Amino acid sequence: MGWFSKRKRTDGGAVVSDRDATRADLAALREFVESRRGVEAFVEPATSVTQTTVLLVASDGEWTRKRIASPKVASDFARKQGIPLYDANRVGYPQRMRDYNQRSSAKRATTSSPQRASLSPDRFKALMVLESIAGAEPLGKEPAPEEIERVWKRARNAAHPDRRGGDRTQWDKVEEAARTLGLH
Repeated sequence: MGWFSKRKRTDGGAVVSDRDATRADLAALREFVESRRGVEAFVEPATSVTQTTVLLVASDGEWTRKRIASPKVASDFARKQGIPLYDANRVGYPQRMRDYNQRSSAKRATTSSPQRASLSPDRFKALMVLESIAGAEPLGKEPAPEEIERVWKRARNAAHPDRRGGDRTQWDKVEEAARTLGLH
């Protein structure tokens, strides 16, 4: 029997949510409301995969989504917190949420891929070790971080001692190269 065979499924075969709403979900929603300004709640109906959820959106567009037991619980929560509650199917989501997502995505893109810099001799040597173990084409002197990580993953797969053809000495070389390149 497979790992996922005991998951709840709909008549159409879709996997149903693997857990129900908990008190921790309500506590997280409460904390979000208390720590941000201008929060509005949007109730999202249950689907064949997830149960009812509440999306909270702050005035700056920051948002969080949590499971909730029912639309009535969502209504009671919003009333107790003194925040407006909207039906997401009727009013949609606020533009400030989409703007926040775009700002966050742009910020991640600029911080996660700094300007390429030439590799030091030690780092270049470590990269060459990874390339040779992975059987990859040489990346050159100024590879992108994503390219280095891709080669590292291929090298780990090729050298893993628990895999057929894996070798502990090769694995140790991969790990040492990863430390030199700051991948750990």
